[in-house]
Amino acid sequence: MTEQTVTTTIEILGKLYPVKCVEGEVKSLQLAAEYLNEKMSEVRDSGKAINLERIAIITALNVAHQFLMMHEQKNALMDKINNKITQLQDKIDTAFDPTQQTEFIYSSE
Repeated sequence: MTEQTVTTTIEILGKLYPVKCVEGEVKSLQLAAEYLNEKMSEVRDSGKAINLERIAIITALNVAHQFLMMHEQKNALMDKINNKITQLQDKIDTAFDPTQQTEFIYSSE
């Protein structure tokens, strides 16, 4: 079943933009627009950029950088989680291996 495409309006730096999107994604689009508007307002208010194009480019670079940093952090965290899962699986395998259990008993004395 295909969702219907609708037109919604978002506001960025006081300008209204009609945008078409899938009906089920309107709320997500509006949240993204609010976030973008906030970030672009920060750049504009910092005085680092005056015209809309420069504000948009600087904001896009900042958001892309933030995304890449979060992506790297997520990957590092996933690696740590996967390593911990592997360590736990090895411990479980060892605990249920009868030959390893005997070695544990003798090696602990």
